[in-house]
Amino acid sequence: MKAVNEELRGEALCKVNATNTAVAAESGSLPVFATPFMIALMEKATCNAAEPLLDEGETTVGTAINVCHIKASVEGKYIKASAVLTEIDKRKLTFSVTAEELNGEVIGSGTVERFVVQAERFMKKAEEN
Repeated sequence: MKAVNEELRGEALCKVNATNTAVAAESGSLPVFATPFMIALMEKATCNAAEPLLDEGETTVGTAINVCHIKASVEGKYIKASAVLTEIDKRKLTFSVTAEELNGEVIGSGTVERFVVQAERFMKKAEEN
């Protein structure tokens, strides 16, 4: 893992459509942006933020998520997730995350933790179990 010399940020964007609603995720009965998809978008933003830290063969895996989903977003809205690296503890990376509609209205926020791992070693261990 490389040293950090600057604030690391990442973003990810998606459009709310029939494939990422609560109905599609089976996490609710309404055609609004589903919490599981908001979390996935936040995680994508953390992956994008972590990318400059990684050496060849390294990746990150999500280990803890603590977020609130505070506003419903209907189909057709664009959602942007943003992540800021706030702490490094050995190989554990902690990010502050937000999701907002493109008009700037926050729909969710919280923290995501990821660990830096050697991809090949991680997969070998996972397949052994």
